[in-house]
Amino acid sequence: MLIRTSVWLQILTAICCIAVAPAAAAPVTTIRIATHYNAEQIAPLRACLRLYEAEHPGIRIVSQQVSYDDFFQAIQISRVGRSPTDIYNLYSIWAPQLIGTGTLDVPPSDVGRFVRMNYTASTIGAATISGQLWGIPSAVSVYQLVYNKKLFAAAGYHAPPRTWRDMARIGAAIARKNRQGNLLVGGYAFGISVANVTHVFYSEMFAAGVSPYTADLRHTNLRSHAAVDILTKQVALFRRGITSGSVQAVDFAGGNIGMTVMPNWLKDTLRASLRNRFDDTIGVAPIPTDGAGGTMIYSFFWGVDSQSRVKRQAWDLLRWLNGPRGGNGLSCTGRMLAGIGELTGNRADLAAMRGSTSDAFSQQYIVALASPGAVSQPNIWHASEVDRLLKYYIELAWAGRMTPAAALAAADSGITDILNEQP
Repeated sequence: MLIRTSVWLQILTAICCIAVAPAAAAPVTTIRIATHYNAEQIAPLRACLRLYEAEHPGIRIVSQQVSYDDFFQAIQISRVGRSPTDIYNLYSIWAPQLIGTGTLDVPPSDVGRFVRMNYTASTIGAATISGQLWGIPSAVSVYQLVYNKKLFAAAGYHAPPRTWRDMARIGAAIARKNRQGNLLVGGYAFGISVANVTHVFYSEMFAAGVSPYTADLRHTNLRSHAAVDILTKQVALFRRGITSGSVQAVDFAGGNIGMTVMPNWLKDTLRASLRNRFDDTIGVAPIPTDGAGGTMIYSFFWGVDSQSRVKRQAWDLLRWLNGPRGGNGLSCTGRMLAGIGELTGNRADLAAMRGSTSDAFSQQYIVALASPGAVSQPNIWHASEVDRLLKYYIELAWAGRMTPAAALAAADSGITDILNEQP
C-alpha cells in the first residue's frame, strides 16, 4: 500500500527538525556577591567580574549593592527566606554574631594557606575569631590625625602635634570665637557618629598602649588610668574652648577646623571638596599621645555563606579576585580599594600602592598600617551596640553631666553585661 505524499512530508519534516535541533544549553552556575559599595566605587571590581565570566564559561556573577546601614540585617533576612547571597563583603565586627548563627562557611584549607602567605598579621587577625579564620581580608582603614596646614601656618605652627599638650596648645592658637562666644574656627573637632567618638577613643587608647578590652574579650579596660586620662583630656578640649558641638569633623574640608582624627577612607570626600587645594591643605600625622604610639585598624573581609550551593566556586572566585591582575601589580580588590582611598592587608597590593600612590595623605596611612602599634578593632559580641553605649557615656562626659571616671565606670558596667552574653 502506497503512503500518501503528505504523510511522507510529515515524516521528512520531523527527521529534519530532529537533525537541526540545537544542543541543550550548558548549565550556568550563578554566584551572587554583595557589597556596600556604590556603582562608581565598585566599577573596577565589576570589570574584573566580567573578565572572570569570560575566562570561566558557565559562570554568571550577580553583583548586589546593599547600603552599609542595612547590610547586617539584609544578610539575616535573606537567610530566613532561604535565598542567601553566596559572597559577602563583611565588617569584621559583624562576624561573631554571624558565626554564632552558623552563617559563615569555614574557608577551605587552600584558601587559608593563601591568606596566611599573602596578608599582614593584623588583618588576618581581624578575620579570625577564636582562632579560626573566616575569610579573605579586604578593605582596611586606620585612624590618624588629619590637620589643616594653612590654619597651622596662620597660627605660627608648621609641624603637627606629638603629645596631648602640643595638641591643646596648637588647638588653642587656632580656635576663634565670635562676640557671642560661639566657636567659629575649631582648634580640634570630634563629631556625632560612632566613628568620630568611640573609634577615636579606641584609637587613642591603642596609641597610649592600652587595649579597650581584655585579651579574652570578656571585660573592658575602661576603668584604667589610661582610659580615664584620655577622656579627661578630651573634656579639657571642650572646657578650654578648643572644640565644641558646633564644629564637626565631617566639615573638615570647609576650612574652619584645625585638626581631627579620621580614617583614610574619607580621603575621597576630602579630595572631592578641596580639589586642587587638597595637597596644600591636608596634612596627616600619627595620633598625638603621651604613650608609645599606635592606632586602631578596622577591617572588612570576604566571606562565603554556609548555605551557598556554590561554595567551592565562590571561594575560587575570591582567590582570583585577590591575586595580582594587570600590569600595576594590584589585585582586583586592591584596584577597587585604591580608587576610593582604602587600604588593604594584601602585602602585594600594599607594595604596589606604595609605588603608585603619590600623595602624602595615603603614604602616611600606609606607614601607620605597617607600624607595630596598629591594632585591629576587637571583634567583640554585639560590637555595634557596645560602640553606641560607649559613645553615649563619652558624650555625657563631654557635656559635663558626668565626670570622666564616672562615665567610663558606667560604660564598663553596661558593656560587661553585654559581653557576658557571649557564648
